[in-house]
Amino acid sequence: MSRIRWQCSLGATPFSLLISNKFQLPLIRRCLQTRTAVQPARRDEVRTNKSRFGVSPRQNPYTHQLPHLPVPPLQQTLDKYFKSLEPLLSDGELQHTQKLLTAFARPGGDGEKLQQLLESRAEETENWLEEWWIQKAYLDSRVPLPVNVSPGIVFPQQSFAGTEGQLRAAAYFVSKILEFRELINSGQLEPDMMKKTPLDMAQYLKIFGSHRIPSGTHDEIFAGGENEERPYIVVIHKNSFFHVPIQSVTGQPYTVNEIFQHLINVVAQTNVHQSIPVGILTTLDRSAWARVYRHLQKKKHNRHVLNQIHHSLFVLCLDSLDERKSSKKSAMTDAARQVLHGNGSDANSGNRWFDKTLQLIVGANGVCGWNYEHTLIEGPPLFRMMEYVMKQTGPPYDFPSHSSGNMRNVSRHATAYESKPMLWELDEDVISAVGSAKASMDTAIKDVDLEVMEFTQFGKDFIKSRKISPDSFFQMALQLAFYRMYNQIPATYESASTRQFLGGRTETIRSASEESGKFVEAMVAHTGPSTVKKLLMEACDAHKKYAAEASNGQGVDRHLLGLKLTAIENGHNIPELLMDVGYTTSTHWKLSTSQGNSSIPAFMCYGPAVPDGYGCCYNPMADRIIAGVSATYSYAATHSGRFAETVADSLEDMRKTVM
Repeated sequence: MSRIRWQCSLGATPFSLLISNKFQLPLIRRCLQTRTAVQPARRDEVRTNKSRFGVSPRQNPYTHQLPHLPVPPLQQTLDKYFKSLEPLLSDGELQHTQKLLTAFARPGGDGEKLQQLLESRAEETENWLEEWWIQKAYLDSRVPLPVNVSPGIVFPQQSFAGTEGQLRAAAYFVSKILEFRELINSGQLEPDMMKKTPLDMAQYLKIFGSHRIPSGTHDEIFAGGENEERPYIVVIHKNSFFHVPIQSVTGQPYTVNEIFQHLINVVAQTNVHQSIPVGILTTLDRSAWARVYRHLQKKKHNRHVLNQIHHSLFVLCLDSLDERKSSKKSAMTDAARQVLHGNGSDANSGNRWFDKTLQLIVGANGVCGWNYEHTLIEGPPLFRMMEYVMKQTGPPYDFPSHSSGNMRNVSRHATAYESKPMLWELDEDVISAVGSAKASMDTAIKDVDLEVMEFTQFGKDFIKSRKISPDSFFQMALQLAFYRMYNQIPATYESASTRQFLGGRTETIRSASEESGKFVEAMVAHTGPSTVKKLLMEACDAHKKYAAEASNGQGVDRHLLGLKLTAIENGHNIPELLMDVGYTTSTHWKLSTSQGNSSIPAFMCYGPAVPDGYGCCYNPMADRIIAGVSATYSYAATHSGRFAETVADSLEDMRKTVM
């Protein structure tokens, strides 16, 4: 049953949740006392902005017809699945899995029965996976959102001159974001394309006014719930919350300078209002946050504040300078930490509301970016909006200040523009919970080993000149680096887009293959150059083929998940095949990866999927490759800096191989 609704208007790596054991939990049929569960939309329903999540009164302006997500043939998936296990399992483990596969696939057996049920679901719904995916990959998870769920996208470093410069930049960003929103709402935004195929644009309709609500066993998600009468944003500065309208009472959009005046008003008021970091409560695990959330709601005033946050277009986080000593990391790594998690309770981790789908971060140090709640959207729409904003600014991304920019001068600019403070009614229980959230967040951040690699020897232009897919080439560099460090082939998740289908999200590219294994073994063994080159080309070709099949809805992992959830929903036992060592090993993603493409020096970062693995999102630019690499300090064998260095060395060695 869905916990997902559209509230009002259209205007609006697996990352770390795709761990196999979370899917072992029974799917309990339930609905909240105050809500009616929404069934998946039937194929005979007209899809305007009607969704499994409810009904929005506006028409969806993106009406190009898209096919439905297919259910792959069962035997095809089983054959492909077994092939993906070959570099990961011992001979004995492979033999055991082969027996299970044979039993599962026999005529009239469990596989055939579950396949038929899944195909029936696909016939009756617009997208057989969408509801399940949102529920099981996101809303059922109890882990904290920062690092584990919510990625950060880091913009190119900005040039500010004091507080005024920061506010001018923020005002400009807000203005351009609102322009982009208008393109979405009016249908003027050209559809994203995969070569000549238009992609599903539904995710763009969920960026603004969307939010996640904590609950004890499973969260709820609301899409497009912005205030239509007079849209506004919520601004957080020094942990204080402000309601900031973005248009006049007559509906006229505010100019950049008028937004700037509102932000000056925010800064001028910050020191006279409470600064207890209530936002840090959104960093708690979801069950703990749900208990505090229910307690907050007991006060009518708090319900009003929460409602204002929920119905805002997005949250603008005006970050303060981190007064602590430098982390001795690169400027890009420091920026990644600020955008991903705020860098601690004594920095900016409390200056957030992680339940909001979109947070724009504008730091006093020139660090800017998105942090986004992942349930409803993937990275590409936000990369596109970021490029729209940044390309109109252009290098050197400089926002000149017209005063010294200190607080006294900025305060003098405060005008009658009303940016209203949103004050909480807090008791000792909430204040105690804030203290606990600070402690748990700081502990979690200390375990995040994050490094940004900027590889400048070459980029995708060189790789393309060798007639190789840049994505496949980089994936093989990751395989080689891991093998060099651990003498092991890692189970690898790479995200592939399935947006060519209605309601499509992602599928897994299993980048570790028999071909990649042969390549890395030959490379490490210093086999002859011609042999190594041949094996590298074969590995890249195999990866490119799998990636294309995954994007075409012919992957392995979503199909296997569908069979598992079909069994649960229909009272069947979970197939043994989906609980044996082959499945648990091949879904323990020691490399959780994705590609975040941008023509400007921006990048994405997120945490590893498993404690003993790495997260890696990379932007292959024309002349360089930027990658955010993460690991955990608590697992002694992983080290993001060393891994990034090994990836860079592997890229250079592979370049020599294909020359």
